[in-house]
Amino acid sequence: MSLITINRTTKISPVSLQRPFVRFLCTFMPYLVPPRGGVTRKEHWEQHPTIKAFHSIDAASLSMLDTIMNLAPDRNASILDMGCNVGRHLQYLHDQGYRNLRGVDFSSKAIADMAQHHPELYRDSRLEVASFEQYFKDSPETVDLVYTHGATFELVHPRFPLINRVCTIARRYVVMVINEWGHSYPRFWGYEFAREGFDLVLLRRPASPLANGSPLSLLVFERLQR
Repeated sequence: MSLITINRTTKISPVSLQRPFVRFLCTFMPYLVPPRGGVTRKEHWEQHPTIKAFHSIDAASLSMLDTIMNLAPDRNASILDMGCNVGRHLQYLHDQGYRNLRGVDFSSKAIADMAQHHPELYRDSRLEVASFEQYFKDSPETVDLVYTHGATFELVHPRFPLINRVCTIARRYVVMVINEWGHSYPRFWGYEFAREGFDLVLLRRPASPLANGSPLSLLVFERLQR
């Protein structure tokens, strides 16, 4: 039994009642969902002002990072940031002594900015410029923990079995800070992870008590013991 319990004290409308039709299509009938443009495209993020927009550690990020360090206290734990951008979260972990860090982002500009602004992190980490679809085609190594923050998983078209691929490489945990009912492709995350053998062991809405009113939630999924 996990030592982490689900926080259900925050009063909020049930996720299952938010945008139910779109959520149903994205989760159960993805082939009917038309592709979106804009923020779901690589071109958008290549032109995005990465340093200005993705540099500071906000309350939701800090809550996520504290959770990651509690789940994986060993500084040699292998940790993957999916949608790492310029590396603000990786840099925080690096400052705390973690050295087995990996990151993937499909913005080459963001990774170049990381090399300029966080040279030690860039040197010490295993980084890749690729979409998530491309990344998983190369059969990446397994890691102890996978995490993502913001509109990353929600930007991947549901025709691609992203959760299946993530659960294939995550040996123990997947940590997400997401807008559960917003963004381009809202899905039933608990159902999708349960189908892959992962249990929801922490649910915090909002992601941090200091981020009252924020649409972001913190979710932790743990692999069920075999």
